[in-house]
Amino acid sequence: MNEPDDKPRRPKKIQAAEAQPVRASAKVVQIGRAFPPAQQPDRLNSADALKLVRMLAADSNNIVVIKHARARGRQRSITRPQIERCIQMGSITEGPFINSHGSWQVNLSRFTAGEQITCVVAIDWPSRLIIVTTF
Repeated sequence: MNEPDDKPRRPKKIQAAEAQPVRASAKVVQIGRAFPPAQQPDRLNSADALKLVRMLAADSNNIVVIKHARARGRQRSITRPQIERCIQMGSITEGPFINSHGSWQVNLSRFTAGEQITCVVAIDWPSRLIIVTTF
């Protein structure tokens, strides 16, 4: 005696082999830009400036402290390692802007050795960081 089930029937599960492939409407293509650009750009935002500064500062040979900055560092008891840490881990407090020599310039600040120090950094595109002064 077959009695009808009062339970609704569940749809049969589709096995992976039976499933139909999903068609994509478009292929996603990554559009990447070279960083840093070979030529100095006309525009530079803070995020890209900080990215470039940190990338260059990873190698301390790319950090050039000019005579004026060395003199001000001695006068204010700021050492080369403090300058390097400020550039490697500091935050942009001013800039980026194009200075009178045509280079991008930023001010980076960091609290180090119990003091707030700021380094004025000119970017010699795209290979070096020139420390103009520190205070």
